[in-house]
Amino acid sequence: MLTSRDRGSPVIHITLSGDIFLKSRRTQPAMIRRVRSTLEQAIDEARCDAPLVRLGSHRFALASDTTSPEAIERLTRIFGVASVDEVIELDAGDVDHLAGEVARRSEDRVAGRTFAVRVKRRGSHAWRSQDLAVKSGTLLVASGGTVHLDDPQELVEVTVLDDRAFLVVERHRGPGGLPLGTQAPLLALVSGGFDSAVAAWMMMSRGSPIEFVHFALSCAQSDHALSVARSLWERWGVGTDPIVHLVEFQPVKESLIEHVDARMRQVALKVLMAQAASEIAAERGILALVTGDALGQVSSQTVPHLVGVSEAADVPLLRPLLGLPKETIIDYARRIGTAEISARAQEVCDLSGGHPVATGARPDRVGRSAQRIPAALTEDALATRKVFQVKDWFPGAM
Repeated sequence: MLTSRDRGSPVIHITLSGDIFLKSRRTQPAMIRRVRSTLEQAIDEARCDAPLVRLGSHRFALASDTTSPEAIERLTRIFGVASVDEVIELDAGDVDHLAGEVARRSEDRVAGRTFAVRVKRRGSHAWRSQDLAVKSGTLLVASGGTVHLDDPQELVEVTVLDDRAFLVVERHRGPGGLPLGTQAPLLALVSGGFDSAVAAWMMMSRGSPIEFVHFALSCAQSDHALSVARSLWERWGVGTDPIVHLVEFQPVKESLIEHVDARMRQVALKVLMAQAASEIAAERGILALVTGDALGQVSSQTVPHLVGVSEAADVPLLRPLLGLPKETIIDYARRIGTAEISARAQEVCDLSGGHPVATGARPDRVGRSAQRIPAALTEDALATRKVFQVKDWFPGAM
């Protein structure tokens, strides 16, 4: 723990996600241990030698003089972390002195701008949180700031824990959610576009480690898909070592063109992929698949077709993007760092041959359309698939 002589020195505070504290008291310790282990691995990989110290129930502290901007940025990509804050520790004994220190250290960024002071306090004090907020605010108004409680340009945040106070100098947003590894693993179908990567990220943010499956087609760009999967893992998968299943599906596609009505080929391909992925999931002991389906986005993602694909698969399909518009999905992709790679991928696997495609075929017809494909084709594709760790992939390697 920091001593009194350390006060006034910068510190890094890592605030845990509120999702963790919605869990039962029996569950919370295991979640906190998990996120702490992941944080320590990230700190070690960033070559920081400062110890991670528990601070109260919701935070960890780390000396900032050993923490680079790159390390801070890495810590903001740990699921279960709400924020990574650069803070200064102050003495919380006397409210007037504390208010003066808060104002002195905040006046430069508040001058000429609107601001609000927010105080969170725990412990026994002769003053209230509101007293500190008002005293600090009064001094900052005298320094040229203007109070605006509803929508301030600058937020002055102070946390008081017994005789210690912490002023936030800069806040870096974390992903929140649940620590990765606290939920069962999932198998994500990844195509290389925006949607599948965002869908996988969303389930990772709920604590599920991800394995990836990609179905290689001559009209697809497999290197893009695998690049997206690796980028997602490098940025967000600290503490995991995911596997990729690369399935050669070109013979299946060719059989579709030969045997299936042009109007049904797109959705039939989705059925066959879901069925093949189901077999991989069962083999791996994985309980569900993850797809980037968004309702109505393409012909295979209408309600009847989504139902038909789900009914044909042997394990449940999770679709976290189902109600999101494309613009929102792309915004997520920018945030998680996969947008630039995904934007280079081209969706060119049009199997319709220029014919109109079905958008509302009955679910039972969706399932039957895929039954025209010889089972031996998908069995061979699965038997000959390549399985490797995503960390071992590089362009052209597979």
